Amino acid sequence: MIPLVAAGAVIVGASVIAWHFNQKTEAEKGRQKKAYRDRDRMRSKYKNPGASEKQKQEEEKREQASCYKALLLKEIHTHSEKIEPISLAYKDFYFLVKEEIDADSTSPFRKNALSREFSRIEDGQLRLKEYEKYLSTEKMKIQELWDKGSYDWLMERPVPDALLPLEWLYLGKLVLVELSELDSPLSHTRHILKFNGFDGDIDKQKALAVSYGDEFPMLVVKKSQGNSFYGCVAKGIVYHDHIRSNQALEMIVEKAFGWGAFCSYADGLVKATLPNRNLINGALKLLSGQRVDVYYELYDATLSHDPMQFKRGEKKQPSPVVTERMPSKPGTDNLELYIEINADLLIDIPEYDDFYSSQAQWTLLSYDHDSKEISLGKANVQVICCISESNDGLIANKIHLKEMPQIGIDLPFGFVMAPDDINISYYLGWQYGIEQFVEFVFQASISSTDAKERMKQAEFFRQWKHVIEYQRVQESERSVEFECEIESVESNNHSLKITRSLINDTKIDGKSVYHLMKKIQTSNKLKFEGNYKLQIFHKKNGEFVPAIFKKKIRHAEYILEGGGIEIFCSLNSYRDINLDESQIFKLTVSLPNSSLQRQEQALDALFEDRLAEPRLKDIFLSPSSYNPEFIKYWHDKDICWNNSDLTTNQKESIKTILSAKYLSMLQGPPGTGKTTVIVEMLYQLLLHNPDQKILVVSQQNTAVDNAIEKFKNKYSDLANSSIKIVRVGNPEKISDELKDYQLSSIYNKFLAGNIDSCASRLPRSSEYDIPLNKWRAMMMEELATHSGSHSNAKISDEFFITMLSDKNLIGATCVGLAGRKAGVDSLTFDVVIMDEAGRATVPEMLIPLLRAKKAILIGDHHQLPPSIAPVLRDDSAKEELKFLEDTFLNTSFFERLFDDLPGECTASLSEQFRMVPPIGNLVADLFYTKNGIRQLFNGVKTPDPSGQQPVYAFPESLLWLDVRGKQFKKNTSLENSEEAKAIEQYLIGLSNEFSRKIDVAVITPYGAQKILIKKLLGVKEGSDTVIMKNLSIKVNTVDGFQGSEAELVCYSTVRTEGSLQFLLDKKRLNVACSRAKENLIFFGNSHYLSKFGRGSKNYFNDIVERSSIIRWNYKLEGYNKILKKYLKLKTSECTKSSKELTS
Repeated sequence: MIPLVAAGAVIVGASVIAWHFNQKTEAEKGRQKKAYRDRDRMRSKYKNPGASEKQKQEEEKREQASCYKALLLKEIHTHSEKIEPISLAYKDFYFLVKEEIDADSTSPFRKNALSREFSRIEDGQLRLKEYEKYLSTEKMKIQELWDKGSYDWLMERPVPDALLPLEWLYLGKLVLVELSELDSPLSHTRHILKFNGFDGDIDKQKALAVSYGDEFPMLVVKKSQGNSFYGCVAKGIVYHDHIRSNQALEMIVEKAFGWGAFCSYADGLVKATLPNRNLINGALKLLSGQRVDVYYELYDATLSHDPMQFKRGEKKQPSPVVTERMPSKPGTDNLELYIEINADLLIDIPEYDDFYSSQAQWTLLSYDHDSKEISLGKANVQVICCISESNDGLIANKIHLKEMPQIGIDLPFGFVMAPDDINISYYLGWQYGIEQFVEFVFQASISSTDAKERMKQAEFFRQWKHVIEYQRVQESERSVEFECEIESVESNNHSLKITRSLINDTKIDGKSVYHLMKKIQTSNKLKFEGNYKLQIFHKKNGEFVPAIFKKKIRHAEYILEGGGIEIFCSLNSYRDINLDESQIFKLTVSLPNSSLQRQEQALDALFEDRLAEPRLKDIFLSPSSYNPEFIKYWHDKDICWNNSDLTTNQKESIKTILSAKYLSMLQGPPGTGKTTVIVEMLYQLLLHNPDQKILVVSQQNTAVDNAIEKFKNKYSDLANSSIKIVRVGNPEKISDELKDYQLSSIYNKFLAGNIDSCASRLPRSSEYDIPLNKWRAMMMEELATHSGSHSNAKISDEFFITMLSDKNLIGATCVGLAGRKAGVDSLTFDVVIMDEAGRATVPEMLIPLLRAKKAILIGDHHQLPPSIAPVLRDDSAKEELKFLEDTFLNTSFFERLFDDLPGECTASLSEQFRMVPPIGNLVADLFYTKNGIRQLFNGVKTPDPSGQQPVYAFPESLLWLDVRGKQFKKNTSLENSEEAKAIEQYLIGLSNEFSRKIDVAVITPYGAQKILIKKLLGVKEGSDTVIMKNLSIKVNTVDGFQGSEAELVCYSTVRTEGSLQFLLDKKRLNVACSRAKENLIFFGNSHYLSKFGRGSKNYFNDIVERSSIIRWNYKLEGYNKILKKYLKLKTSECTKSSKELTS
């Protein structure tokens, strides 16, 4: 049977949800299961009649055949009833989409998304018509067999399916086929597939098919009378290899015109239109015979015409439209400047030259720093200009007509040429526009001279590609080499066996080929043939070679049982390999890793210049050479601040961030009010321009939710009027306050509204009541399947694009956004605000930044760098990737960029409001002092409205409970049971005595210690939190608690021997010390930690000196005795910094 590939996908529209998901509803599944049971029962009775007499046996068989006939006809009738309402819904949906596309008020992003839906609408309509034919054919055959008395054949008829069978061909269907399978009827439908076209075209297609491989794609493009269908290999390749995977297709320009060109592929078998508006560089004139890389933009199901321009009844229809641009389009400033030109300078340029065409685009050729002359190119003309005396336009000094087109750097500016005998400055003069133009020209000239720095930065990004590839292999690929005897089995097949013990010996991180193959076996989407590779060792060549012929790969069978693997396959016959002897094989299994694949795609997009704002790439590649550019509105504006509590430092930082034109960075140390700053920035941006689209993205859900919640609550009038919010991500991880703004909630509302809208368009007649109610019930049942934690995954990228196109405040995590990369690539954000940017890897950052016109990065490079996959911290990774340690593990991209960018693009928050002064001073002195100058200060906290001072958990903010325990190794981590017990006893005692509700964090650098503490405190599995009377206690590692805070923080140091390199990591220790708002208590061996590492920087010396030290003794029995010892210390007038209490 021909393996078929569905060419269509999910489309937007409630009326066709079930049909376009191409899935059965739960009701259909249940009904079909019952029909199968009834069928099996009837067949059993038919084959085994109970009567002994032959005549009665025939009567019983006829009765069962009659029952089965009734069952089949009932199923056909049930399926037929759903066709009419879906067909009507399609008709309504078509006009709704067309109306919105034609509306002037519809955003271009939405228009593009909806325009692309037309081919999918057509595919759905075609399937619907063919499904009706399928049911009619089944009904006719059933009646025919009954009338002939062919009961045996009738009983073998399959139960009609709720969906169109895979074997049923129709126009626009994509199939994968072998040459031997053509011109032969398919088993169930008897459909016959043939090559389309006349002799010459058929020969071209056969050549394409042979060169493609054993299997090749065909797109069904024509149907003749009877069961014959005609397919096109060239169109199949276009759809299968290019449209579905969004890959560029090389076409040849057949003929060029002023508006564009006609293009073709595969020697004219596929034709398309390439308009000038879809060219990357419109200044380049297309030439006949030229090769262009294009993407399909507007096309029908058979790739025959442009559905947006289709005119019914006309013989000649416009060809499909292609574009040189990816779905993401580079942004422009849409600035239009004047060039004043003396008419005498134009005398040598022919009247009809392309120089005068509106389709020809201007480019920057060069800039002379001494003379300040700017050389521009358009068509084959070079124009040398200078800035006008009024600084509001350009004046052409010289014009040269060249033999070749003048192509330089694309300009995001438009130009109007005007004669010098009018006062053009009065009409078109624009000083700000010229300022922006000069900045662009100056930056472009700098970029052309800093090749060395750009090459170094480009290599940095390329190294990330190597990192991702290494990570993919280590995490998602396993192989096993084995030697075995080859057993011959029937039909020229062979049997190979891999033992369980051998497979277990090849495990890495608990994963083996068996483990990955089990995953593939239980997956509904993956197949063995696409994810494994079996090779045999060629001794003469000294290498592994393919063990199975390509066309036989899909016929190979893998039996997984008891930890071992048995392979049944047809092995290749090599002249130098004797299959009668034992041979060495290698089985490699790989799983798709969508997360790493999306990161790799983001890096590819950077290299291929697929950015919404191309100048961001220039900044990334040469940050130190960047000449700061500003947004005049914010740079010159005396901002009216809405939040009266903002400090001077916060206001100055916000102004700096808003003024930078393309990229700005904000360093926010712990507790400095980063969320407050983000909220004010959102207010200022959206108040100035409510129509702009802003993305707030972070590594953590809480950071995104906090920013959007606080903005929504503080500026409710703005949020409820002109601001449309959407929160993208896993519904289970989004705060309750933003539930109504989840993408899945908006999706469900949209579909429900369309169900009602489509139903209301039906004629009001009682004859429609029953089918309408059935259709509505079916739609609502399908709608219910889109609720829950996995609902976002079911939403098509097309719908994702459409829904976000009219939203102007979007919140997402980096992970959530990566899951929607295909949709994100078709969107452009005016501003992307990335919080916790210091914790994101380069590929994670690129996914949103590639779609930003302006990027605002907020983070703190003095805290922990990005979380790196454990596999990259192994010694083997550092050996394989020599650059890994210095380039990625120790320094974040945020830090590199912050240090290299000009100061006008960066700002730092310098006042913290989280920590009480003793803790704040500790953090500032140890981690935020540079060259002896302190850079972080304690801000003035807003007083409690009640006027009362809160009672702290302990009188001193810094306390060291000196626990003389011992570290033990637990797997690859460490634990210290004495410290864990001390923390348990302390918190139990505190909970019994402390009446104020507070948050408590227990943190430790080691995962094993975290597990031990959770166990002692009774934290339930799957949670990190436990409630102990008035204490809400959260247990986590230091790394896991970054970005969070608590009134009381207990820090278990664990270490009592060995190296302190991990413990003394400055960034990790900074995070540990800066989480506490009121009390920070260390549990550990103060003597060992403070004395270790003399001669090098040991931060524990300073911490111990600043802390009140109490020697832990289990007889103290927790908090009460500790407090008494502390009070005794105070009354004895012992200084906390110089003496140590003993029991």
